[in-house]
Amino acid sequence: MKLREVLDIALEAGEILLRNGAETYRVEESITRICSAYGHSCEAIVLPTGIFLTVYSSEYESETSVRRIKVRTLDLTKIDRINSFSRKIASVTLSYEEAKKELEEIKAVKYYPVPIQIISSTAVSFAYALLFGGSLTDGGIAFVTGGLLYLLNLFMVKAGYFPFLIYFVNGFSGGFISIISEFIIPGANAYIIIISSIIMFLPGVAITNGIRDLLASDTISGLTRLGEAFLTVLALGMGVWIGILTVHYII
Repeated sequence: MKLREVLDIALEAGEILLRNGAETYRVEESITRICSAYGHSCEAIVLPTGIFLTVYSSEYESETSVRRIKVRTLDLTKIDRINSFSRKIASVTLSYEEAKKELEEIKAVKYYPVPIQIISSTAVSFAYALLFGGSLTDGGIAFVTGGLLYLLNLFMVKAGYFPFLIYFVNGFSGGFISIISEFIIPGANAYIIIISSIIMFLPGVAITNGIRDLLASDTISGLTRLGEAFLTVLALGMGVWIGILTVHYII
């Protein structure tokens, strides 16, 4: 296989991993495994926003490319598929066309349907309300609030809003609805409802990956991920705080 084709396959696999929430070390490991499977060495530097890759041949030729990553989400299914893909190539060498076709199939894997996402978000909010010591009333309100917030989140993401604005609006809406519910429904605990309805937006994976990157000496990636997680939590917290203040000001 040509050097440029190996570079293309490795970059494509790395991009899918990075776009869907994989750790830095996992992306570099998968890229290296793919290049080695085709008999080439490589140097890969992976940051949360880009991949820098140089592939070398035995004839001292090299190809270099950079792939910018602007949009990132979380899809463990695609991460698992690429992990399997990189290990498959190590045992069964695929042609360029076969490898590209499989990568395109992985990219085309669709996320869960919207109704399933909404059902999951409402169930998670309800379960956490009970886990945090809330009553069935708190669970019911969290059930509804979690679903509404997730719908709002889907709309803002689809509309292309700035990510931290999305988190702020979600936090504001969660705080506002929860405090209003406490005034309207006797026995409701607004703070349990708030925590239960916004917990799905907390950046647990980003924090875990950031710490993992720091432990692996990927300092820039680790600090970037932790900084992003901190700003996400700050946006959510500020939104909740202003939502609570708004209700108290109105009432």
